[in-house]
Amino acid sequence: MNTLKITLISLFTGPAMLFAQTGFQINGTTPASKEGCVVYLDYTSNGESISDSTIVTNGTFQFRGAVSEPSYSRMIFDHQGQGKYMIQNIGDRLYFYVGNENYHIAITDSLHNAAITGSPMHAEYTAFLNEVGGCFIAIMDEAGKTAASIPQSDPQYNEKMTALRNKYDKILADRRLKELEFAKNNPNSIFSAEALRDVANGHPLSEIEPVLASLSEEVRNLSTAKQLAARIQAEKTIQIGNIAPDFTQPDINGQPVSLSDYRGRYVLVDFWASWCAPCRAENPNLVKAYEAYKDKGLEVLGVSLDSKSGRDAWLKAIEKDGLPWVHVSDLKGWSNAVAVLYGVRGVPQNYLIDPEGRIVASNLRDERLHTVLAEILGN
Repeated sequence: MNTLKITLISLFTGPAMLFAQTGFQINGTTPASKEGCVVYLDYTSNGESISDSTIVTNGTFQFRGAVSEPSYSRMIFDHQGQGKYMIQNIGDRLYFYVGNENYHIAITDSLHNAAITGSPMHAEYTAFLNEVGGCFIAIMDEAGKTAASIPQSDPQYNEKMTALRNKYDKILADRRLKELEFAKNNPNSIFSAEALRDVANGHPLSEIEPVLASLSEEVRNLSTAKQLAARIQAEKTIQIGNIAPDFTQPDINGQPVSLSDYRGRYVLVDFWASWCAPCRAENPNLVKAYEAYKDKGLEVLGVSLDSKSGRDAWLKAIEKDGLPWVHVSDLKGWSNAVAVLYGVRGVPQNYLIDPEGRIVASNLRDERLHTVLAEILGN
C-alpha cells in the first residue's frame, strides 16, 4: 500500500462522516484593509444551485448552510466592489468541497492563496490534487493567461497557439491517467467518483465502468457516481434504432406528462434551458420547423434543465420565445432525471422518436433539422 493511500484512508472513513453534523459553518478572517468587501459562495444541495453572499465586518466573514452530500463549491472575494458578474470567472476565486463540517479560511493577500483548516475533507481534497497534478480550473486559468499573453500580431501566433493547446492537452491527458489510477486505489474516497467523471471526458466509458463498479457502495450512491453510471448505461441504450426510455415529469402546471403519451406520433424531445444562449438562439428555428410539420404528425416535448430558483425564468423564456408545445421539468438543473437517463451532457440536445417509440435521429439543429424532418415526414 502506497504512502498516499495510507494518508487518505486515515483522513477519510467514508461519506457518512461528512454528515455527523447537520450543516456547515465557514469562518473567514481578512486583513483590516478588506473591511466591507463582499464574499460570494456558490454550492449545490439536493440538486439545487445555491448562491450566498456576506460582507467582511471587523476583519471576519461567515457562511452557514447545509448540503445533502459533498458539494464542489466556488467562493469569490470582491476586492474592489466590481460585482459578482464581473469577477466570477476571472477574479479572486477559491474552488473547494463543502461538506457538513467546520472551516476556517485565513486570507492574507488573496482568497486564492488562503489557508483552509478544520475540515478533514479539505485535507483529503488537497492530497487528491497533489496526487493527480493539481486543480483542473487552476490549470485552465494558467492556460488562458498564457494564451492571452500571446499578441495576435505575433507572426507565429498560430504556431504558438497550437503548441500551447498541445501542451495543455498532454497535461490534462496525463492528469486523467493519474485520476484513473487514484480511483482504482481509493475505492472509499468521494474524489474517486469525481476523478472518474473527468476521466470519462477522455477515455472510453467501457474502461471506466469496472472501476466505477469497484467503488464502495457509499461512494457509488453519491450523485456524481450515479450520474456517471447513468451516462454509461445511456451510451448503451440511447442509440439510433433503440426504443427510447420512457419517462414522466411535471409540466408547467405540475401535471405529469409521459413520453409514452406520444406513442403513435413523431415527437422531438428537446433538452434546453432558459439560461442556455445557444438553446435560445435555436428556438426560432425549432418553432419554424414545428409550424411546418405539426400538421404532418410532429410533436415537440421540451425538457428543461432549469433549477427551482430558475422556474420563473423558464416560464418567461417559454413565453418570450413563443414555444407552443408541452414543457416539462423536475427543476433539478443538470441533475434533471430525464437528462441523466439520456446521458445529456450539453444543451441544446434533442432526439427524434418515431410512432413506435424508436430513436430515429438526434442532435437536429439549424438546416439539418428541416432536412431530416422533410425526409421523414415529407415536404
